[in-house]
Amino acid sequence: MPIYEYRCENCESKTSVFVRTVSSPVDAACSSCGSKEMTRLITSFGISKTVSDVHEAFSNPNSSDYYSDPRNIGRWTEEKFANMGMEIPSSVRNMIDSARDGEMPGAAKDLQPNVNEI
Repeated sequence: MPIYEYRCENCESKTSVFVRTVSSPVDAACSSCGSKEMTRLITSFGISKTVSDVHEAFSNPNSSDYYSDPRNIGRWTEEKFANMGMEIPSSVRNMIDSARDGEMPGAAKDLQPNVNEI
């Protein structure tokens, strides 16, 4: 189900048009002024990824992109506990979950520079 983008020749606004299939006819009209004089734009597209696809792409902790995916925060710790057949202590689980939500855990907060120092 593609989404096509058009630019209005009259007011130069961009309009996105959702279609059910690639072969569906497109009747684009400007969402700002209603004009039918539209030019189709070349835009990027998205690809859906599964969790395993993401883990495979970001599986190397030595890669500079590894921690750009917040799901990787605590992943090594989770794997080590699983390999040992141990349950993750609730305090560790809370730190991992908080970090994935964007909150720096405990002592790591002290490592962040003060806003006034930047």
